Amino acid sequence: MKKWLTMIAGVIMLICISVTVLASDTSETANTVIGVSVYNLNDAEVRAFRNYLENYIGITFNVDFIYSTGILSAEDEIAFIEELHEKGVKGIISFLSTDLEQVLPVCEEYGMYYVRGSGTINNEMFEKVKNNPYFLGVIGPSAEEEQKAAEDMAQYFASEDTERKNQYIITSGGAGVNNEMHRLRTAGILNQLQKSYDLSYEKPVEELVLATDTEKIETGTDIQITIVPGYPSVENLNENLRKVLDDGENNVILSVLSVNSFMDAISACEQEKKEDIQVGAIDCFTEENYELFHTKGYDGKENLDYLVGKYGAIVAPAFVAMENAYEGYAGDYRENGSAFQLQQSFWTATSPKEFDSQYALSIGMYDNTYSAQSMMKVMKAYEPSADFDSFKAFTEKL
Repeated sequence: MKKWLTMIAGVIMLICISVTVLASDTSETANTVIGVSVYNLNDAEVRAFRNYLENYIGITFNVDFIYSTGILSAEDEIAFIEELHEKGVKGIISFLSTDLEQVLPVCEEYGMYYVRGSGTINNEMFEKVKNNPYFLGVIGPSAEEEQKAAEDMAQYFASEDTERKNQYIITSGGAGVNNEMHRLRTAGILNQLQKSYDLSYEKPVEELVLATDTEKIETGTDIQITIVPGYPSVENLNENLRKVLDDGENNVILSVLSVNSFMDAISACEQEKKEDIQVGAIDCFTEENYELFHTKGYDGKENLDYLVGKYGAIVAPAFVAMENAYEGYAGDYRENGSAFQLQQSFWTATSPKEFDSQYALSIGMYDNTYSAQSMMKVMKAYEPSADFDSFKAFTEKL
């Protein structure tokens, strides 16, 4: 299967070349440059998005992407925006959860378009910034979808725990430092575990999700839940996680972010304790997660048991929105005069077979979820009749 998937990826260049010829025949735009802000260049999801943007969209539509280094605050993103402005870049696709009330006025000052490429912002924030003319909008799972994805993951493991022996670790990422996606996911996990096991927490869930240090939750039962917050790129998450694993009998890890960076700590603990640790993650259909589904850990079990997540091609609508803005059609793609708020859904895999079928769709250029041809149909430079309704249908089709 992996060889077959690799072969598919290997023909990307040939396909892109043929599509590029089509693109060059229908548009005079060349050498478009777009900024991309990310929190960690080494994150598996970030790499999957980057591969699709640079090696498919970039080649097909003659676009260059300038990536940030790790951004963890609005101040960092503003510094990146200023750097892009000095280079003459007119648009930025952001994969962050920074404070838009701080960021967007800078974009407006510089005449720089801004779109959240695959993320979630709360409704209160959206209402405050939706009328900024340089804010194109936000694309990604809704707040309800984020929470439901987390609830479904927690329910999957709880439903198999007929003897009520599971002891849980939640790696909550940036939930406590204003990452709205991670906050929603952590809340979803805690709410569902509480419901599945009839637990009584010592604090409200809304307070528990904001933990910035390792916190063991009193549940009123023998079920143990420990929150381990932090980003692998800036905190020693491996060390903190390993300490919790060594000190307790935790056998299930539910993560709101990629587990690749701390899988070594999990594997080492499995070998020492001679016990399988089940792992579920909300992440992305990446090559790294392919490996985790297809390599065996302790007792021959898969290293990754459950994945709910995005896929590389999910970023295509953000590029389309930016390209339409670059061509002078930003106003045609506003929703009732304001920035748009469009929704995409997650995919879920609970086995290598389920993962493979969806991963192949994500990376396969012949059968891509968002092909170049489908993108052209909602870009006014290629299809003059394209409008917001067709763009919305294209974005939310899955």
